[in-house]
Amino acid sequence: MIGERVAIESGAPVLTAAQMADALGLSEEELRRELSAGQIRSVVERGEGEDAGRLRGRLRWRSLEVVFVVGTDGLVLECTHTGDWR
Repeated sequence: MIGERVAIESGAPVLTAAQMADALGLSEEELRRELSAGQIRSVVERGEGEDAGRLRGRLRWRSLEVVFVVGTDGLVLECTHTGDWR
């Protein structure tokens, strides 16, 4: 995801299905199934102070957490994965 652009809508990053599936290591079909089942959670945090203008998104699925930081222009600056999903 680093170097990719994501849309910013109403102050929150919006990933495409392909971007989200890739970040979680799922096919788009698996992603849709897991989203429909309510198994994927997301949280957005807004930066303050020297991080003002940046957004941090968190995707959680099973024991996997993907954290990505987005700049004001929608560019993904950082992305980390922790945990395991299989």
